[in-house]
Amino acid sequence: MELQEYAGRPAAAGGRGPDLVNEPMIRHWCEAMGDTNPAYRGPGATAPPAMLQAWTMAGLGFGAADGGADASAARVGRSSDYDDLLARLDAEGFSSVVATDCEQDYLRPLRPGQRVLFDAEIESVSARKTTALGVGHFVTTRMDLRAYDESAGEKPEEAVPVAGHRFRILKYRPAGRPTNHTSPTTGGEPATAPPLRPRPVVNRDNQGFWDGVAAGELRFQRCAVCAVPRLPWLPGCNACGSLEWTAEAASGEGAVYSHVVVHHPLPAAFRSGGPYAVALVQLAEGVRLVSNVVGLPADEVRIGLPVRLSFECCDDALTLPMFRPATEDDLPPLRIPVTRTLIVAGAIASRDYQDVHHDVELAHAKGAPDIFMNILTSNGLVGRYVTDWAGPRAVLTGIAVRLGVPAHPGDELTFTGRVTGRDGDRRTVLVTGRTRRGPHVTATVRLTVPTADGASEPQP
Repeated sequence: MELQEYAGRPAAAGGRGPDLVNEPMIRHWCEAMGDTNPAYRGPGATAPPAMLQAWTMAGLGFGAADGGADASAARVGRSSDYDDLLARLDAEGFSSVVATDCEQDYLRPLRPGQRVLFDAEIESVSARKTTALGVGHFVTTRMDLRAYDESAGEKPEEAVPVAGHRFRILKYRPAGRPTNHTSPTTGGEPATAPPLRPRPVVNRDNQGFWDGVAAGELRFQRCAVCAVPRLPWLPGCNACGSLEWTAEAASGEGAVYSHVVVHHPLPAAFRSGGPYAVALVQLAEGVRLVSNVVGLPADEVRIGLPVRLSFECCDDALTLPMFRPATEDDLPPLRIPVTRTLIVAGAIASRDYQDVHHDVELAHAKGAPDIFMNILTSNGLVGRYVTDWAGPRAVLTGIAVRLGVPAHPGDELTFTGRVTGRDGDRRTVLVTGRTRRGPHVTATVRLTVPTADGASEPQP
């Protein structure tokens, strides 16, 4: 059988969640994600929608060995076709696995006492692809979930649809293992290093500025004698000549003071396909900075345009402060340090015991430099970010995430978002979570934001 012939075959038939939806698991999830939404605790609480997969995960499969009552739950309904597909990929050397995409539609909230039932099929198996991680195959499954209130005496036949879920993994051979290295694309050409953008000149006078950029801050100096702010960084104050100063972080709010549109073609390292805007930005703190305005066509930049700071990743080693148009649709940024505790706690809370999320040696053996965050945690943090902004009365109706660079211990995730669609009380929010190496997660979140009873919709 060709790999593509697995499409349409069952991946899970008659799946039954190992546990009822319950308050302890909800609490552990919220603690791991740092989610304090009151809708998820107390009387009438619901489960966080982004927690959906936790109710279907097999975990470590306790009970399977002795054939007890939990044996079938430990397999969580997985089909022999799906197991056979994974075994074939393992046998062909595609033994490493990473989740790449997840799309969830939430039809009804899950509540404590409910039992989740589900069925899934193998939606597609890609032809062999060459990616930045290595050569492999993408496997996509589609799952439909139902639930009934077992604690209230309801029967499985009374289960109602609660969610739909599409999940994609990459089964791959790490790029370091093949003898014939290829480029991180779907092609087969030998890898060539892309040209790098010129590096900034860092010296003792401006080291503090670049230290701030590395920390996700735009830092300026303030004279310790006359309190005059200055940027760019200088060894002494232009106003009084003092050599004493302190560093402060700018809010990131500002406006275009002056600008020019450059039409001359850029070198390949700048990856720009057209004109670009260079602007002198007046920051709220009274200092000015020359940078780029991105996020809109260059010819739409104008004097007085409100802008907001945005750190743009140019390559693995270079991040630069730039500016994007500031609108009322922008969500405030959220910074989350990526610690080993967060990675492991998120994996445990989602019942994901893949070794690459907790075992450094096994992560190394599978081609990763360290353990890394699982997609369920990334999804949960996206859900937390949006509901922190929208408030406890908001209801998530769908999240679609795509992973980029891995999130390893020592990274910091910076979430930014923007409302991209409005229809009555429905909102669509585009969310990006970045590390210093680039986007870790890009997500589209759909939600409803009730405005009845005098409540107003969220503001950034």
